[in-house]
Amino acid sequence: MGAVTQWQEVADRVFTRRYDPFDVNVTVVAGRHGTLLVDTRTSLVEASQVRDDLRELPVSAPTAVALTHAHLDHCLGAGAFSGLPLWASHGCREDLRRHGIAQRDTLIAHRPEEEHAHLRASPIPVPDHTVTDRHRLDLGDRVVELLVLGHGHTDHDLVLHVPDAGVVLAGDLVEVGAPPQFHDAFPFEWPATLARVESLGAAVTVPGHGAPADRQTVATQREELSHLAALCREVIGGLRSRESVLAASPFPRETTTLAMERAVATGD
Repeated sequence: MGAVTQWQEVADRVFTRRYDPFDVNVTVVAGRHGTLLVDTRTSLVEASQVRDDLRELPVSAPTAVALTHAHLDHCLGAGAFSGLPLWASHGCREDLRRHGIAQRDTLIAHRPEEEHAHLRASPIPVPDHTVTDRHRLDLGDRVVELLVLGHGHTDHDLVLHVPDAGVVLAGDLVEVGAPPQFHDAFPFEWPATLARVESLGAAVTVPGHGAPADRQTVATQREELSHLAALCREVIGGLRSRESVLAASPFPRETTTLAMERAVATGD
């Protein structure tokens, strides 16, 4: 469980670090009177490593934590920061209440046995501050906008915009170095939600996984998602075979197959 990178300052007082497993991003946004930690990795053990690594930064300790969504690779470590305000979308909190334990059981089944004990010991997060549309979090000399912009990777993705730094933290609405994940996704709505992310005009987008992205990278992913959505509509409408979609998709077969299943399940 070593770090993929050291801390990278992607903009003024906005630091991100990539961690194994999952090449997941943890980000810190610092202001004069507060510091926001975004996402907390997959367990108390992994989050304790983050807590130690935070001492390397030239900023104060976190005063609040935010979760981009309810998938446990991003949030099961939140208990390591108990006592701090925990922000998430309202939908994220409800998803964790309904499915968090089952999701943890599934995670345990797919991780090495030596990780099982500390995964079981990691409590399901219960965000105590939620956002249904937007909220402005004041860190002193800067504001972080917490935004719910629509369905995409999940039905509750939280986007964090740091306007003065020109940075967006997009969670898994943007994926770099691997294809987008569709297990809980909304293929027909995702492109429009990502277009709203683009409309914020950020020069740098921090994805849920992988290296920070520029505007062109985000635009390309939106175009690929739009193309896949169009292919899924043609399958549902009987205009294309599933095999032809697999051949024409910008994503791997497994990703495309799951996207088609989700398209049928979620409708248009």
